Amino acid sequence: MARLATILTIAGLMAGGATFHPLQAVEPGTAASQTVPTFGEDHLPYHINYDDLTAVLQNVVLITGMSDRSRAPSVKGNIGTRFKTKRNVYTAYEGNRIWLEALEDERAVEVLGMIRHGLETLPDNVPISQFSDAEQIAFWLNLHNVAFLEELVQHSQNGMKNLLYRGDDAMLDKKLVTVQGVPLSLNDIRFNIVGKRWGDSPLVIYGFFEGIIGGPNIRKEAFTGEKLHEQLSANAKEFVNSNRGVYLKGGKTMHVSSFYERFESYFPNFQKDLRAHLLEYLIPGGIQAKVANSRRLDPDVDDWTVASVRGNTREYGGALQTNGAAMVTAIVRGQGGEVASDSSLTVSGMADSVKNFSRFTLEQQTLLMRLNKQRMARTGNVRIEELQEIKDRVERTKKDELGETGEKE
Repeated sequence: MARLATILTIAGLMAGGATFHPLQAVEPGTAASQTVPTFGEDHLPYHINYDDLTAVLQNVVLITGMSDRSRAPSVKGNIGTRFKTKRNVYTAYEGNRIWLEALEDERAVEVLGMIRHGLETLPDNVPISQFSDAEQIAFWLNLHNVAFLEELVQHSQNGMKNLLYRGDDAMLDKKLVTVQGVPLSLNDIRFNIVGKRWGDSPLVIYGFFEGIIGGPNIRKEAFTGEKLHEQLSANAKEFVNSNRGVYLKGGKTMHVSSFYERFESYFPNFQKDLRAHLLEYLIPGGIQAKVANSRRLDPDVDDWTVASVRGNTREYGGALQTNGAAMVTAIVRGQGGEVASDSSLTVSGMADSVKNFSRFTLEQQTLLMRLNKQRMARTGNVRIEELQEIKDRVERTKKDELGETGEKE
């Protein structure tokens, strides 16, 4: 327990590289939905490091690529039974998949908990508001998604719509995280934090993983402030150009994902704002033209199947194992390239990646700890100039030490 407590404490002091990479700025006449906020001049010049979460995702996420809008064959019942599984044949081949079986391992759940706890405690050491908007958004998206996965693997996934949205115990309404003493639900993060502050940038909704085929992809990497616009744009383009995002069944009505209805607060004038948003990301061609000329957008496209390698349906009858989960060992490999015959190699790789992980470089930890002490002593806000002053002093000390070393040699 002492070892775990130490790891969790270390995980709470975190941030990565120290270079700015500005996101695309909003140009005159450009819809706000096409960008995410840029860096401000009064923010900490640091990027938060999420390599621990990326290590987990690289182990368990299967990339499927862009949709070709092909239709999957209907499912046939196995010999000896009239029952057969159900699936949406228009979306079954779409969207990334996650190997939930590996995350259901007790050690994997502990790893997810360690990452989630480290993110929860980050604002206790460094106020998130001191970082750029891009860093803040990436932080909330990653906290949302790791808490989502940690909770999801502890439930049956056979009724995802009910699990997520229905009843007093709906997963999205449960207080799953605590940030600076405030219990928060996933819906709090989606709408009361990100939505209220950055709701005029609908691109951010593509960062919220819903665990289903009918939602945006889970990525094989964590979101970062450096790459946030690129990552969210890629998710938006993949989703919009798939059957589960936009689908034409005929007539003048375009059918779009119910995901947009669930996030309708990001589109104040729903029909107009959503149409403009979709036209920005649709590949030029027939469907883009039909969206532009459609009478209305109907958010009725659903696929509540869990976005898992094994799916969330059982196989009926049959003497042989036909479930897709039986093929997992053929496509999932451990970090060293060896085939993971069960979840043990994958879980071990995840645990090794997270152990003793720090989101700050040693120099950044030193600077931020000094800064935090000054802030606590004054109980006021820290000016960014003070951070630069401390950094300059550290650099001068290093140069002096190097100079002395050179003289001795």
